[in-house]
Amino acid sequence: MRTFAGFALAGLALAVPGTVTAEVLTVEGVYAARQSGAVEVREIAVERFGGDVGEELAIALADRLEAVRLDREPYFTILAGQARRYGYSTGETAARDYGAATMRGTASGEILDIRDGTKKRTRCVRRDERKKCVEEKVEVYRCRKLAVRFDPSVLLIAREGGTLYAADDTLTRTQRYCDDDKSEPSANAMMQEMVDEFAVRVRYDLAPEYRRENVRIMESRKGLEREDAASFKDAVRLTKTDQAGACGQFEALLAANPDHGSLLFNAGLCAEREDRLEDAIPLYERTLAGSNGRDYARAGLDRVTSRLRAERQLDRRYPPDSPVEAAN
Repeated sequence: MRTFAGFALAGLALAVPGTVTAEVLTVEGVYAARQSGAVEVREIAVERFGGDVGEELAIALADRLEAVRLDREPYFTILAGQARRYGYSTGETAARDYGAATMRGTASGEILDIRDGTKKRTRCVRRDERKKCVEEKVEVYRCRKLAVRFDPSVLLIAREGGTLYAADDTLTRTQRYCDDDKSEPSANAMMQEMVDEFAVRVRYDLAPEYRRENVRIMESRKGLEREDAASFKDAVRLTKTDQAGACGQFEALLAANPDHGSLLFNAGLCAEREDRLEDAIPLYERTLAGSNGRDYARAGLDRVTSRLRAERQLDRRYPPDSPVEAAN
């Protein structure tokens, strides 16, 4: 099984606290890119994007994609602006000469600042000797609504021609503000937030993600005989200090209680924790067939199937005889 312990990413990785306080098991691994069309792409020449927000989007995409690391090496080589820097007339020429796909795009924005009624605020203007308000004044403030719209579109074109990846969207942000507010909202900040949101989406569409996270076990002992219930309680307690030992107890208890929902799920989580992904699948599926723990099991199946997809994606990108595979 392929493992990439050094897979790092910018932004949204889930970190595990140094001290585990809940009844959890720690699982970690590489999860699949959400789309597989570009898994073999290693170099991306980012062309100059069109539209009034195109430059900001191109920079955000280049930064996000360039930040992905695999075993401390860049997952992508980003050739931002290389086509023009080296005198090529089109991104297709740059892609052919540099062995890269070409990223093209446009991004436009629209800002509307319109009237949005009024707001009333009641203020005390006189108090008696006991500090009780005896006279109030109603103040009326004019309000406005700032609406920002962002329309991005991105294509990734193979060096041989053909679209490997396409994404577009319409994102909006609105914020109401009134004359009594201490500050007005920033249209630029709202636009940049949407640019970053779309760039993050593209990053996770195109490249795998490493995650290390704590997943809660199931703790219900209902249906177990007294002795097994006591052993189950001990195993739950053991997750805080010795996860491998806890897993050994869960699996031993499952052998004697093969249809118990908590044991099925916890044994599946143990298999996932130990990278025995194919073993985890039937355990999660059997949990799903029961009456309890379906949400737990569904999330577990999603994690495991994503990790198996990631293995297939990385096998395509790094064949078994490649230097990256040899190093792992």
